[in-house]
Amino acid sequence: MSSRCITNPELFSGLTEVDVNFEKFFLIGRPKKISADFTIRLTEYTYLPKIAEPRRDWVASVAVPAFIAHGSRNTVHKFATIGTGGGLDAVAALEIFDLEKLAITDLHPTVVAAAAHNIRAAAGSNAALFNTVQNLIAIPGDICTPLAGEVGQFDLIYENLPNIPIDAGHILDSGQTSSTYVPTRTEAIPSVATNNLLALHWLALEQAKHILSPTGAIISSMGARVPISSLVSMARSAGFNAHVLIYTWKIQSEPEEVIGGYKRSQEAGLGPFYFYPASVLESTFESLSPMAAGLNAVDIEHQISPHRLNAIEAYNAYKAGTIVAHTVAVIRSTPVTDILREA
Repeated sequence: MSSRCITNPELFSGLTEVDVNFEKFFLIGRPKKISADFTIRLTEYTYLPKIAEPRRDWVASVAVPAFIAHGSRNTVHKFATIGTGGGLDAVAALEIFDLEKLAITDLHPTVVAAAAHNIRAAAGSNAALFNTVQNLIAIPGDICTPLAGEVGQFDLIYENLPNIPIDAGHILDSGQTSSTYVPTRTEAIPSVATNNLLALHWLALEQAKHILSPTGAIISSMGARVPISSLVSMARSAGFNAHVLIYTWKIQSEPEEVIGGYKRSQEAGLGPFYFYPASVLESTFESLSPMAAGLNAVDIEHQISPHRLNAIEAYNAYKAGTIVAHTVAVIRSTPVTDILREA
């Protein structure tokens, strides 16, 4: 990684540009469409991609295998990513799918502007990507609402939204807080979502119904810190058929902030939330592809359950020097039709 103005490798304030080598970061070989090397811009509000540690990064370790798994059985021409951050999830989608339409959203206007620049930088001079990138839809706003006018458009929507309500006394305009969100919402959100810190995922599903194509799907990338059954139940409560697309794991990034946030939520009566020693998950998933693990996710979850640490135990283990990790489930959801509802 080559970078300029780095002040903190995890929660940065001064980072402005990072050089990305496609092969080293995305881990899927040489690119066929995207530039082999490109530079991305990051604002003070952009979630910091873990360029030097892809195993810690949501795009490299989760989104990429999820896109490959979905694309193995489905054609995707129109794609939207909700909460894009640095835009690398959209870059992966451009490489993996044959996109005719691409849309990105995030809460901060500066984040969206930087992500749009990053997508264009990654596409470079590839003529095959020119029209898609030239017509990129890049709109800031809350979850899917910026795309409300794109009724029935998208074959696939991807979201990896934050779970932890932001602490009192902090505001989103104070810097990088992409693992957290402002908890006050006016929508009636079911308890299976609120009790498990899945509120934004439920809202994304609810809002996505109107912008999905008739055969479209939304894939929700979620740290499986609650049982897989709760993740699936959350999606079903929003009116979707749902199943595990891939199952994998990642080392917990920003452990002080994230594990600490889950610890406080558990102490407040939510959850419980579960983590694992990284060594356990590494050995468990070592010989499994994310897609193969997805087919056996519930059995694997049962297999590793003796090693799980609730959020309080995980925080204490982290403080004692243990590398703490968590499982990740990407849930693929398709809307339940009105006919099926009546049946």
